[in-house]
Amino acid sequence: MIIFLYGPDTFRSRQKLKELKEKFIAEVDKAGLNITTLAGENLEINELEKDIASAPFLAKKRLVIIEELIAKNKGQKIQKEILEILAKDNLQDTILIFWEGDLKKDEKKKVSRSKTTTRRSQLLFDRLQKEKYSQYFPLLDELGVKKWLAAEVKNRGGKIEAGALSLLADFVGNDLWQLNSELEKLLAYSHSSQIKAETVQQLVKTKLDDDIFRLTDALGQKNKTLAIKLISDQLNSGISPTELLAKIIWQFKNLLMVKSFIDQNGDGYPSQRLNYQLGLHPFVVKKTLEQTRYHSQENLKLIYQQLLKIDYQIKTSQINPEVLFDLLVVKN
Repeated sequence: MIIFLYGPDTFRSRQKLKELKEKFIAEVDKAGLNITTLAGENLEINELEKDIASAPFLAKKRLVIIEELIAKNKGQKIQKEILEILAKDNLQDTILIFWEGDLKKDEKKKVSRSKTTTRRSQLLFDRLQKEKYSQYFPLLDELGVKKWLAAEVKNRGGKIEAGALSLLADFVGNDLWQLNSELEKLLAYSHSSQIKAETVQQLVKTKLDDDIFRLTDALGQKNKTLAIKLISDQLNSGISPTELLAKIIWQFKNLLMVKSFIDQNGDGYPSQRLNYQLGLHPFVVKKTLEQTRYHSQENLKLIYQQLLKIDYQIKTSQINPEVLFDLLVVKN
């Protein structure tokens, strides 16, 4: 039997691999003596042939797992030899699992390989993809993430408010590795009580600064009093003027990208596809989409130029940076 697990969602594919190993131990090899895991990066064909040819010890079958062969092995012969092994169809006593992560992510690495190696990699991939037990693990969309979270909370005996679940999905996106860690922390903190939105806001680690979205919201809504207060609060909290400016520039750059994309493709474009098209965090896309209604593309370009001018002035003049920020607010 040949099993092929692959795709960018390595959390779910790893979980599937773990399930298969546990099932093999439970049903075939309770002692776990017939399981071998081989690193594809340094795999030698004689090593694989030895594992396949070895008779199972006190069990009916052996389980051989090969990890990241296509993504990482640069050998000119190994993939051709594996194709030959698969063609022999001589795996009656062996369950052979090929595990690969995000192969698209590794395409840049293939540039340095010879055309022959890349072609053989593709041939092996095509062969494995056609297997009956081939399973692809795409990144989950927004709805998929929420369903996954709801199921995980239930399976772990916890409870979560709908608002808290949505907030957690927005904060972390479809990185199930981080979501899993955050969920463990939230469940431990909440004990047997329901996870609340306030708890998510308090505990969940995110690289995103909500204060910047509040500030750009205020600028977009022309709430000058609030915008000046938020700038003052940020500077008084200890953040440097250059760091604050970098964050504001970052968000206006996002606004420009999203606004330009919407103007070209229409505002009905699914937000989850924007995440991948523009390479932005789902939470950033959601907040930025909300803010685009306050700006025209021309207005955003004008503000962006003003921000670059402030950056130059902070670095080259003695003008108080807070005055420059206040002037930005007043002008817009």
